[in-house]
Amino acid sequence: MELARWNEALNNWFGEHEAEMYTLLEQLVNMDSFSHDGGDVDKVGEVIAEHMRAAGFTVETLPQAPIPADEQWMTSLGHVVTARTHAREDGPGVVFMGHMDTVFPAGTAAARPFRMDRQADRATGPGVLDMKGGLVMNIFVARALKELGLMDVPMTLTFSPDEELGSPTTGYHLGRELNGAHAVMCTEPGYVGGGVSVERKGSGHMLLEIEGKSAHAGRNYGDGHSAILELAHKILAYDRHVDLEKDITVNTGLISGGTSANSVAPFASARIHLTYPTYELGQELVRAIREETDKTYVSGTRSHISGGLRLLPLRPTPKVMALYELIRAAADCIGYPCSLERSKGAAESGFCCSVLDLPTVCSMGPEGTGLHTPEEYIIPSTFLPRAKILALTALQAARRFSASPKVTL
Repeated sequence: MELARWNEALNNWFGEHEAEMYTLLEQLVNMDSFSHDGGDVDKVGEVIAEHMRAAGFTVETLPQAPIPADEQWMTSLGHVVTARTHAREDGPGVVFMGHMDTVFPAGTAAARPFRMDRQADRATGPGVLDMKGGLVMNIFVARALKELGLMDVPMTLTFSPDEELGSPTTGYHLGRELNGAHAVMCTEPGYVGGGVSVERKGSGHMLLEIEGKSAHAGRNYGDGHSAILELAHKILAYDRHVDLEKDITVNTGLISGGTSANSVAPFASARIHLTYPTYELGQELVRAIREETDKTYVSGTRSHISGGLRLLPLRPTPKVMALYELIRAAADCIGYPCSLERSKGAAESGFCCSVLDLPTVCSMGPEGTGLHTPEEYIIPSTFLPRAKILALTALQAARRFSASPKVTL
């Protein structure tokens, strides 16, 4: 009976605010927010912060996390934004999580702006699915629960700037902002047909930098030490650790180096992405990559690798599965399908499960496909039903779970 009463109130509220939801979605999609362009990501954060303040939430733009000495590239990243209904000392309560950054570089929003095609049931634009649609859902679900006076515990929303890079600065803040929460819901893209995730792989990001010695490639080749040749050997060595049967991948996705075609390369670098199914296997994989890096194939070169595990795995723990049962009850209440999907991608939800030991679910956002491609789209007809499921799940979670014991970080 309580679910039905809540659903009636939510139906009325979302009916009155649907147009406003799409207005904000269009605004956010039409703003570039490439992960490496921290200034653009922060502009998205400013729009969100202004919206949340106007809705009566306490908003903070957090200072950047401590940056490792050998990863100064992180200083150009954006800032985490949080919004709360209660004072920090009251605890996080129920958490809605999402990221502001996308994989699309500056200029993409102008080239491919937001488009809504009701007849085709598609809305397109860079990041519309991954995950600006989920951000809008979090914002309006939290607003609905606050304005209707239905939520009995605090609510906290986090908006991160660097998830597509593995949340190298956000992870620090998640541990301090969300420790002790009741439950966490992440609105990464939902799966078509009502799918949500209780299981995700973990990911790692590493930066390899190699120093060699330049020389004329014709007259004095033997005087040089090619950093690019050393990089080639290391890429092949890393690739030997791919094990698809164990769901382990190592991908050297970006490389650079050298000064000219007729010069022995004095430097080279590469960015490496890892995925793994468990925290333990992730640790083993990073150790193996570091051991490979310590080997020298081209004499006179020196190699350094930084980074490591970033987004940790989401696992179907008893707490996670108990939260999923609440999603099923919410979906049943509104007559919407619900299914479990095992995601091969990583997300910030894994940190909340693996490190903070919280009831956590993922892929709660609107449904669609094509994420990270020009064909990315959401299915608008799934937007409100999944927002209602998110709201009904949050209300149940506030009553089903107590504040979790804090973990030592």
